[in-house]
Amino acid sequence: MPSRSSTKSDSTMKILLVSSRFPLPPWRGNQLRTLQWLDALDDHERLLVCPEGDEDSGSLPSGVRLETLPVGAAAAGLGLIAAVVRGRPAQEGIYATGAARRRLDEILDGWRPDLAIIQMVRCGWVADRISRMRPETPVLFDAIDCMALHYSRAAESARPPVSLAYRVESGRCRRRETELSERAGLTTAVSARDLQALAAGRPGMVVPVTGGAEADETRAKPDGRTVLLSGNLGYRPTVRAARWFARRVWPELKRAVPDARWVLAGARPAAEIRRLGSLPGVEIHGNVDDLSVYLRQATVAIAPMSGGSGVPLKILEAMAAGVPVVADRWSASGLEDPAGVVVAVGEDGWADALQRLMTDPDAFWDQSARGLEVWRAHYHPDRVRATIRRAVEIVSEDVR
Repeated sequence: MPSRSSTKSDSTMKILLVSSRFPLPPWRGNQLRTLQWLDALDDHERLLVCPEGDEDSGSLPSGVRLETLPVGAAAAGLGLIAAVVRGRPAQEGIYATGAARRRLDEILDGWRPDLAIIQMVRCGWVADRISRMRPETPVLFDAIDCMALHYSRAAESARPPVSLAYRVESGRCRRRETELSERAGLTTAVSARDLQALAAGRPGMVVPVTGGAEADETRAKPDGRTVLLSGNLGYRPTVRAARWFARRVWPELKRAVPDARWVLAGARPAAEIRRLGSLPGVEIHGNVDDLSVYLRQATVAIAPMSGGSGVPLKILEAMAAGVPVVADRWSASGLEDPAGVVVAVGEDGWADALQRLMTDPDAFWDQSARGLEVWRAHYHPDRVRATIRRAVEIVSEDVR
């Protein structure tokens, strides 16, 4: 193990965590992921390095030191071109600007970490700088999601030439994620599906992300007519899924349950999402400060995404709140236990599942209890915290 400061105990490490986004406010899953890792490692000296953001938008976990990397559209464009020329993922190039590399070198020149945690393939360039400047530092690659899987799935539903662009980016991500997994002492991801695609045959570990607050045991059943789609409403798979649900499922459900209301609540709603507000019974609530208000009102939550990767936070937040979830088979397949949701197939399957949960109290409470049980078993904050700490221990033990 690299030498540590004499003022620290033998069990305390200097940990560098590099993220592709400023983590506050935590509207996206990778932002929440960063905060959870920093919080779980609260007995270590933690340095977060990430792009610039709004430092007045919230508080980092206590004791975390922050260093930001400069961002800029022109530099990101040049970085993207350089990445494409080198055969690297385009999304990595956006962050691997000359100014960001120089700033990271300054940080590494003055601070020697005992462990570097690199989150997502977007930060793969950081592994290159660490190998050059601090080759003795062990690396944990927290891929979070498998981006090769994400773009491969997106290519299946896109039209040319976009589908070709997605396939190319998927291939670049696959090569880079493989390289990072081979270099790292351990690779972690939020689901077994993503981990298998990332690090088959190499040291890997599923580290889930938690989401939301646990349900109040004394809660009453909601009004029986509110369907909720929550989360990042600017995320491409969510936008596409919402359009499909609006065309293929909502009209039939509205006929079967005339007073049904469909609430879309979350961050950064895309223009296509906002336009859905003109449909009968549909409400759009963008950039909400407290999602729990909408979860308490919801009879059922939906996750109709047939693309993306990882585990949708909207599912975990709903399960934690005791709200039954109806999900596409692809979205459910990232869960540790898919019994936590009702998997719907086809337009009729969706309409039937939603109508049953909205009109049958027994079905509502049974699925509410099942989802909460799965969340407690796999995604409870205490369990996630312990798993994060174990992942760090594994890497530390391997280099002693």
